[in-house]
Amino acid sequence: MVAARPKNRSPESEYVVLYGVPCETYEGILEALGEYHLRHTYDDGTLEMRRLLYGVTWEDYLKLLDATADLYLRHTYEEGTLEMMSPRKDHDWVAKLIARMIEAYAFATDFPIQSVGSMTLRATKAGRGIQPDEAYYFAHEPLVRCKDTYEPEKDPPPDLVIEVDVTSTSVPRMPVLAQIGVIEVWRLARGRLRFYRLKSKGKYEAAQHSSAFPFLKPADLMRFVKRRDKIGENAVVREFVEWAEKTQQQERK
Repeated sequence: MVAARPKNRSPESEYVVLYGVPCETYEGILEALGEYHLRHTYDDGTLEMRRLLYGVTWEDYLKLLDATADLYLRHTYEEGTLEMMSPRKDHDWVAKLIARMIEAYAFATDFPIQSVGSMTLRATKAGRGIQPDEAYYFAHEPLVRCKDTYEPEKDPPPDLVIEVDVTSTSVPRMPVLAQIGVIEVWRLARGRLRFYRLKSKGKYEAAQHSSAFPFLKPADLMRFVKRRDKIGENAVVREFVEWAEKTQQQERK
């Protein structure tokens, strides 16, 4: 059965484009996904292929992760359905800017942190996997300190995941993050930033403050994100750190 195309999705958006793909990586992708009607074009390191595949086994999904270990392949895998997304500047810029603010604040205040970036997260028993935009350990940082590899059966999920959505997706990402057990998600979609906390029954609820940074509200962070159109990125990060330190000091009084 062929899934119907969403009305708001153009034919071009049915494909994902990856650049700088080595030949051996291309061959590994074909080995993992070749039997799933992977209509594609590969030319001089540029790979264009269908972005949504159905019936992909967990074993073949793991083969794909091995084949693309050196690539940034933002994706969602849920019970056989695999969706892959092309990188875009408007997406990557905002995600990286938020990441820089978090990391700069942690450095300035000596806040325990492990930045794991877009490390692919998995829930083996649930048959789900996802590559987030950015992910961090804070409270659980001591448990993964100095570990070079991620073992989903042993390691806790990250304490915070950042998600920036500038295009529509066919596979909802929040339920996958909930199944994996990520406690907090910051999601920026349609120009609005929301903080979510994982509650009982594996669902997220909107939160007024961050769990990791109780002094921080979505509107506070978004105010600095919007400043990127007026001042340089370094200035945005510097202003955020100065504001965060001052705000925290005031709350302690």
